[in-house]
Amino acid sequence: MDASSAADGKRRIDRSSDVGAAIGLAFLEVLALLVTFAAWFLSGWGLDPASPGTTDPVWGYLGAAGTVGAAALGAAILASRRNASVTAWSQGFMTTVVAVVILGGTAYQQHEDQRNRPLPGPTFSGQVGCRSGGDNSECRGTGG
Repeated sequence: MDASSAADGKRRIDRSSDVGAAIGLAFLEVLALLVTFAAWFLSGWGLDPASPGTTDPVWGYLGAAGTVGAAALGAAILASRRNASVTAWSQGFMTTVVAVVILGGTAYQQHEDQRNRPLPGPTFSGQVGCRSGGDNSECRGTGG
């Protein structure tokens, strides 16, 4: 890496190396996110046409996306300390994109969890037990 000395005594990264690192890291992060969410999308596909295609819960895949976001944040901090401004800004942007993806995935999964939750069964509010003194066949409809 070609480094030149800045006026304040800090080492400065060459601009072409900075841009190359920014493009390379962004490419790898986008690729990792695409692979992660393609795996989630394909989890609902099966070869049996009779079975319904339901995808896995997205929580584990959001954890993988969070790992990519944490790596992007670490790269942004490191690039900022090395005065690699293009890499620092692009990694900060990728961290923001991953955070938005995680928030959107969380909202989606909470919606799916609410939608798939069964409704509570009806509760019996009538008279409990048979008070007529007869056998249980008389009171079958009242829960007795």
